[in-house]
Amino acid sequence: MNNTRKYSPTVSLAMLVSLVFSCPLAPAKSIRTRELTTVAGVLLGPCGSAAAQGPNGSDDDYSNASIDNQIRIGRDELTATAATVVFRNTVENAGQIDDAYIITTPSLPPAFTVEVSTDFGEHYTPLDRWTSSVVLPVSYRASTTFFVRITAPAGLMVLTAYDTVIRATSTIDPAVTNDTIDRLYAGFVRLESAVSLVGLEGASDISKALPGSEIEFAVRYTNISSAAGVGNSLLTARNLVINENGNAAPNNWGTTTEHIVGASDNQGGYIVGDREGSTSLSLVVTMLEPGQSGVFRFKRKIK
Repeated sequence: MNNTRKYSPTVSLAMLVSLVFSCPLAPAKSIRTRELTTVAGVLLGPCGSAAAQGPNGSDDDYSNASIDNQIRIGRDELTATAATVVFRNTVENAGQIDDAYIITTPSLPPAFTVEVSTDFGEHYTPLDRWTSSVVLPVSYRASTTFFVRITAPAGLMVLTAYDTVIRATSTIDPAVTNDTIDRLYAGFVRLESAVSLVGLEGASDISKALPGSEIEFAVRYTNISSAAGVGNSLLTARNLVINENGNAAPNNWGTTTEHIVGASDNQGGYIVGDREGSTSLSLVVTMLEPGQSGVFRFKRKIK
């Protein structure tokens, strides 16, 4: 249980994901007091944002990262290899004197391993739910950043979030704690495709369409990562590229249909291949923020 409050005062299938790791001192929040004892307080959050707020308060702020930077079509896929990601978390002393904080991981997904470094990655100490911890001294009103190295096993369901909870506990007053979440996504951009006969709303039985009929392809792409709260470290897709090739199995529309110029994208992406005789189109989306989605549309005429 957190005893403090935070006041926030900030794809071919290739993709680059940018995370901001600058660490300015986060503003302090109000602190818990006890009569006749020393006042203790603690803030723990994403790098440079110890006072971040999650969707429900001060104990579910988060840092998002992905272990799979591919577009995924469905959740029935599994990751093929293990992967390691290093998070940066900032802890701030919000108490009235110097303190030292016990860093633990009270919750982590099955088969995940967690390690903590307090010397910028030179050395790591493993953590587990039951016995391991790292003690981190922090001077009065100061803050410090530590690394959390999380290794995820192979065989994870894609398009799924996996949360590891990191906790800081005051050694002056063990009742004073604060949690943050280091969240790994096994892929965070979902792709959904649909095809319909133009002029026949909802129709998708293309096998019964006559020559000369027009069909429309609608490709929806979505950044499924979380965005709620304030001051969290978000996961943005950058330079997202979606390829639609009519001659690449299982597609066969490259030879059975003719392209109709006029492809569109409601996110304003750059479209390549929108020309007569085309059998392949590509969409380039410069940026797709958490929770955002777009629809890439193009039409073909059955030969």
